[in-house]
Amino acid sequence: MFKYLRLSIAALVWLLLAATPSLAQSEAENGATMAEALAKTSLGDWDGAKAIAGRIPDPVAGDIIEWIRLRDGGVEAPWSDYRRFLADHANWPGLELIRSRAEAALPANSRPADILAFFETRPPDTGIGVLRLIEAYQATGRKDEAIKLAIATWTTFSMTKDERVQLYGRFEKTLEKHNVERLDMLLWRDLGDQAEALYELVPEGYPALAKARLGLRARVAGVDGLIAAVPAALKDDPGLNYERFLWRSRKGLYDSARDLMLERSTSAAALGRPEEWSERRRAYARQEMRDGNNARAYQLATRHFLTEGSDYADLEWLAGYIALRKLNDPSLALKHFHLFQTAVGTPISDGRAGYWLGRAYEALGDAEKAKLAYTYGAVNQTSFYGQLAAEKINAGADLTLTGREASPDWRTAGFDGHPVLRAAMLFHYADQPWQTERFIRHFAESQDRTGLQQLAELAIEIGRPQIAVRLSKQAAGMGYVLPKTYFPVTDLARRRLPVDPEVAMSIARRESELDQQVISPAGARGLMQLMPGTARKMSKELGLTYSVAALTDDWSYNATLGSAYLAQQLQDFGGSYILAFVAYNAGPSRARQWIERYGDPRGSGVDQVDWIEHIPFRETRNYVMRVMESLHVYRARISGKVPDLRLSKDLRKG
Repeated sequence: MFKYLRLSIAALVWLLLAATPSLAQSEAENGATMAEALAKTSLGDWDGAKAIAGRIPDPVAGDIIEWIRLRDGGVEAPWSDYRRFLADHANWPGLELIRSRAEAALPANSRPADILAFFETRPPDTGIGVLRLIEAYQATGRKDEAIKLAIATWTTFSMTKDERVQLYGRFEKTLEKHNVERLDMLLWRDLGDQAEALYELVPEGYPALAKARLGLRARVAGVDGLIAAVPAALKDDPGLNYERFLWRSRKGLYDSARDLMLERSTSAAALGRPEEWSERRRAYARQEMRDGNNARAYQLATRHFLTEGSDYADLEWLAGYIALRKLNDPSLALKHFHLFQTAVGTPISDGRAGYWLGRAYEALGDAEKAKLAYTYGAVNQTSFYGQLAAEKINAGADLTLTGREASPDWRTAGFDGHPVLRAAMLFHYADQPWQTERFIRHFAESQDRTGLQQLAELAIEIGRPQIAVRLSKQAAGMGYVLPKTYFPVTDLARRRLPVDPEVAMSIARRESELDQQVISPAGARGLMQLMPGTARKMSKELGLTYSVAALTDDWSYNATLGSAYLAQQLQDFGGSYILAFVAYNAGPSRARQWIERYGDPRGSGVDQVDWIEHIPFRETRNYVMRVMESLHVYRARISGKVPDLRLSKDLRKG
């Protein structure tokens, strides 16, 4: 399943487009040579790396070496090298770092025209870049633009000491009016050293305010004294109150932290930066909802003062859910669900919007609008709520879920000769999966639906299904659903396991995105993301020799242990998918705790959808929905026939 497959002869010709037939080498030979060159780069032997890369007929091999060299922090290349590469490789990934390095290499005696041309399409990313552009503005009589840039930089940029001294020295009279604004920006960003450098430049009282904010952030001893030293006129500072809230939250002082959040949630100005509060706002609102404090939960969810973004969308949906399911106010819920709908555009979110709008209209007795809303959601049958919406109106199953929709072969996609994709393939054959994915996904950003599908199929063919899954998720974020590669079917589905194939595939896809070699930050390993302790236990129970290396080297070994553990959870929880998936993700003890707290989703008196929405861990809540929605799709993908929608039945299983 996961062995790296050979490309066809046509693909080989495409990969080596620049080579004549007499020079053509096999992809394996090119990969081995590229790996040898890359090894030289890790030693800083750039000449050696370029010489080895030069043995590959495709000149993109040398471009890769130069790309790595110019991104290396230990290299001090002349500005002309950076400028040339940026000009000749404008569509390569990772140019932000090269551009920053280029700005650092800008000579002080550069011609103003060259500087202006360099920054014509993009403003500086670094302090030294700003200084060079200001010099160019001043040299060409564009003084107003120089002042405007100086102010914008002073109030938004992190800079080195030398950069700060130079900028302030040139524009002191102008910038001194913005010192408080700069101090506030630095404190929000927790840049204490730079903030302290401003203490002598800001009005009386502000150093004490800054010390209190930094002390709270660092949780130093004696913070009460630091707060007491803040002048009364500055005690209402939004940043100070945010740090007080954060300090209480981190100390486990839940009630007082919640009360302070509510106290400050009267305006965007009172919050200072509403977006900084939003993640904890969502968590606190859900906690109040779970505790039955529904009016307070609604207040927390609604008083966010955001106007856009994913946090805005999440909080508007949550407010609608609380209004509908807890406050029994469907009219109020509609307002929030409509705001949520206008803020999203992915299949998962559109399915959620349609389903909950339908539920709200249904509660109001408006069957016609409910049906329209459910129809809107039902289009998205790769999503949890899209499937539930489709069930509500007895919609037919989406026949495209089998993945048999015809699409042009990737070999005819017009990718031929594109340097970024050729670079990706060289990385692939050099066994550099991370860079392979980076280059393919960057190339995908410029593709339409067909191009994305073809790239994902290319990833499948070269034996990297994880890239196909991630590309398809990227496509879903752009509004394109690609069932064949969004839900790839691998040899795992054909292996005899103690769980149904759609269950094994859904778990593996969610756990590792079908990447057999991935290791999580927590130490979970391989295809089904097993912790070594769990793997050791299951190996013993199955009479197998335990090998930690095999968890990432042998996908079938990992699948054997993981599916056995999953089957064990299904048995322990009476066949309940919800509880087994919770146990697999968060542990069996969590599943039992939540049964005790929120009821048993296997019971007739418990709404399974509400139960899932009450799972305290956001990751686990999302995990259960994503695995549940995958079951239907994988049934279609594996069988080649789209079965009747049965998510509601799956939720009640057990």
